[in-house]
Amino acid sequence: MRKSYFLPALGTLIFAFSSVPASALLIDPAQCGITLSCDSGPETSNSDILAAIEGLYPGIEEVYKQDQGGGETGIFAGDYSAAFFNTSSDPEDSLISWNGPGTIDCSSCYLLVKGGDFDPTWYLIDISGWDGQEDLDLQNFWPAMGAISHVSIFVRPIPIPAAVWLFGTGLLGLVGMARRNG
Repeated sequence: MRKSYFLPALGTLIFAFSSVPASALLIDPAQCGITLSCDSGPETSNSDILAAIEGLYPGIEEVYKQDQGGGETGIFAGDYSAAFFNTSSDPEDSLISWNGPGTIDCSSCYLLVKGGDFDPTWYLIDISGWDGQEDLDLQNFWPAMGAISHVSIFVRPIPIPAAVWLFGTGLLGLVGMARRNG
């Protein structure tokens, strides 16, 4: 009697592909304060929004920006892309995808979604811990009330602890003393 390995192998293959998690981080403003840490504000001009964000998180730096009508900027402009959905003039959704090769280190990272004419006009969402490669799936921003005008990713440099500075300074002092005595 000949045993067939086709069906068990097919079953294993189907299970393996069905158990792979979806590669998208869902971001919905309805989850702000529930599962997402968010800030928001009424400012409408980019300079006012950036000033408000800098006031919340000193030293924050924009590393990627995509306008809804086109135009990509930032040091990671070639490594990511954003598409906008629902309608071309009133998108409520966006998908930010990694194209590589560079990735953003998101040990302290934020996503800005700038929108329409309703308060709040922008959301700043903490995405710290994002791996930089998983898609960011933005859903339900200003439904039937406004549009996503642009999305940006910001990083906040993590300060080096004082103990590290003290250790480094002491080490340099020891090296200097060894050179002087040697």
